[in-house]
Amino acid sequence: MDSARSASGQPSQGLPRRWFNAWIVRRGPTRPPLTLRYRQIFILPTRFGWLLGALMFAMLMGSLNFNNNLGLLTTFIVAGLGSNSMLIAYRNLEGLRILRTGAAPVFAGQSALLLVSLAGNAGRPRPGLEVALDDNEQIVSIPANGVSEVQLPLPTHHRGWLQPGRCRVQTCQPVGLFRAWSWFWPERPILVWPRPATNPPPLPEGGGRREGQLDQPQADGDEFYSLRKWREGDPLHRVAWKASQRHDTLLARELRRPRSRHLALDLAQTPGQDLEQRIGVLTAWVLTAHQQQRAWTLRLGPETLGPGRDDAHLQRCLRALAEFQ
Repeated sequence: MDSARSASGQPSQGLPRRWFNAWIVRRGPTRPPLTLRYRQIFILPTRFGWLLGALMFAMLMGSLNFNNNLGLLTTFIVAGLGSNSMLIAYRNLEGLRILRTGAAPVFAGQSALLLVSLAGNAGRPRPGLEVALDDNEQIVSIPANGVSEVQLPLPTHHRGWLQPGRCRVQTCQPVGLFRAWSWFWPERPILVWPRPATNPPPLPEGGGRREGQLDQPQADGDEFYSLRKWREGDPLHRVAWKASQRHDTLLARELRRPRSRHLALDLAQTPGQDLEQRIGVLTAWVLTAHQQQRAWTLRLGPETLGPGRDDAHLQRCLRALAEFQ
């Protein structure tokens, strides 16, 4: 089922990745709302940090070998700056609050926008934060005690529930010697509606007509429509005696019978080579009926939705189509 798919569209994960994710979960909360603490923050030198560390080690060995006090002083000053850089990178994430995540439903093939809301505390700004999901990355700065939001595009390929993968928030502040990061997962999956058919057949009119449209007058109708002159063959119970007396002519009541006032959209009667094509046609029909302000009933196997024509009915039908198996 699509709900078992990750953000990259893969149906499953490898054993090492599942083990690593379980290890991250054991270290602390991983779903919003959460506050990052020391057990959830990881720090390693960047490539530039490793190169600078190797250079400082070479300078230390050379200065000790040649008794170069200026070289030793330079090495210790740079090492102290590096230690402070590691502390500042940690403090840029420590206490960071990830308030919520979420994304509006989209049609399959469109990109969902995963909204991540971040907030700072402790009265200090947090510049240069990078929020990433797979290869999508956004940079955000949070003012002191403020709130900032980022949107991460997420491609979709299949209808159903899409579970985004692991997200990362990181920083290389202040000078890029160390990278501090933490992982979290979005709090809920994203609903992906079916992709509408590009050239769907016309709406099926057999189950009803436009709302308010009625049949032609019928002898077995039961709703009064108008008065007309009496014709030979009309039954006597149709004669409007009082109106005939007022108009000094014989009048008969004309009755009509209304047809169904909504469309009947049934998956079993929808054209298509396979299930996905028929669901795509149904999706296009539902969108067309809603655009034309026509009431419709949707039948998906034993489930029946409607009749209705408002936005709430449209949302229920699209969700049912997305979840149908």
